[in-house]
Amino acid sequence: MLSDATRKLLDRYALASRALSRTSGERLAREAGQSVEFHDFRPYQPGDELRAVDWRVYARTGRVMTRLYQAERTIDVHVLLDTSRSMAIGGKLPYATGVARLLAYVAHRDARVQVHDVRGGRSAAGIGRAALAAAWGTLAAADTGPDAPMPVAAIRAFALGLPRVRGAGLVLVVSDLFDPAPLQPALLALRARGLDAAFLHVVAEDDLDPVPGRLEVVDAESGERMLAGPDEVDAYREAAQTFVRRTRAAIMQAGYAHVLLRTDAAPAELAAERAAFTALRRARVVVPR
Repeated sequence: MLSDATRKLLDRYALASRALSRTSGERLAREAGQSVEFHDFRPYQPGDELRAVDWRVYARTGRVMTRLYQAERTIDVHVLLDTSRSMAIGGKLPYATGVARLLAYVAHRDARVQVHDVRGGRSAAGIGRAALAAAWGTLAAADTGPDAPMPVAAIRAFALGLPRVRGAGLVLVVSDLFDPAPLQPALLALRARGLDAAFLHVVAEDDLDPVPGRLEVVDAESGERMLAGPDEVDAYREAAQTFVRRTRAAIMQAGYAHVLLRTDAAPAELAAERAAFTALRRARVVVPR
């Protein structure tokens, strides 16, 4: 599903907690039950692994000392994919699925990863290649439908369905966030569960900058359809840009990361997934290992 070149690129990166309201430089725990944080020294004892010996201390003092590490729990990474009806427009669902695939790949070696869609589909949670394969399988089956909940209600229900994890959980929301309901209830639910989060806000060209003659208006009462003229397009464009600004402000005020991803922003010579990854890197959602 990913080219060898893309895999090699992703292998050099990890999810960055700095972008997710954590201490700068902190990383996800590397393996289940194994810490990456140095805690203390103690004298070497028979049975200690030689790789745990601090040879610099030995060279300086002549004492053989073993480095101790504080145990950390494996972090749960949840990738929540919006499959509501608006995601079927402008190629947003295939683009969002590609972004989710990248995120699952970056996370699968360092964390327990699980992919969910708002219609209830989910992969088996786990670490490593089996979990990645399950995550990609769920993404491949994702589709929009009239039964899908709107994003705000879906994010809120998802968050409240998780246990309180106090900093050990990370939710990556991939959505166009198009919802007349205010986003605050979803943000409060994430915060109430002690979850870190990042919002990968996927928009199509016509979502923000429609071309006159291509924007269709539907009467909510009669169902009558008509093409919008220049004045209507200008009003829509201003409203859409205001929506994005307010959404970004609400997310960042809650202490979470917001990354705007446009489906039309990929240069012709660069695959959409690589362009999305570039945006994630610039926003420091992913950083070099």
